[in-house]
Amino acid sequence: MPNPFEQLRAKAGDGEKSMSWYMKNVSRLAKGATSANSLMRKEEIGELTTTLDIGAMYLYFYDPKYKDVLPFYDTFPLVLPFEKAKGGFYGINLHYVPYLARAKILGTLLEYTTNEKLTSDTKIKMSWSLLKNLSNVSAIKPCIKRYLTAHVNSSFMKINPEDWKAAIFLPVEQFKKATKNEVFADSRSKF
Repeated sequence: MPNPFEQLRAKAGDGEKSMSWYMKNVSRLAKGATSANSLMRKEEIGELTTTLDIGAMYLYFYDPKYKDVLPFYDTFPLVLPFEKAKGGFYGINLHYVPYLARAKILGTLLEYTTNEKLTSDTKIKMSWSLLKNLSNVSAIKPCIKRYLTAHVNSSFMKINPEDWKAAIFLPVEQFKKATKNEVFADSRSKF
């Protein structure tokens, strides 16, 4: 089966497309055909790895240590790790905000990449100080999470940077204890 992201890149051509174009086309692509399990089997959309690079984008299965006390949580995060921590890492889980807020966050962060054109070695140069100073992206606050490596239940699917703009629109978030819309509403209250 052809890589769905590759199909989108071919459709986009050389021109820069808007985030709404990506949202509409990913939505069409995902209708009934995309699940967390199927994405983790499609190595052509990224690379399965056991290590993380700061500033890259990943999907993986996660079982939070404190799930009993959390009001809700995502068991299939889409994360941009930005700092290592004892026993894990801090990252931005874009699933916690609505799709257009994801686009705004990613659009802002793309201004801080290691190279202008998104290629396989592109990273976002992120740090706590950068994130604290991004006042134009208040939606980022509810996305910042700490993850414990011992609670990661799969390899990490490292998303190709040229597919980041499409990946943020995949409807694969897997929230427990709340619906996607309830999580989005809670996040909006924190913007």
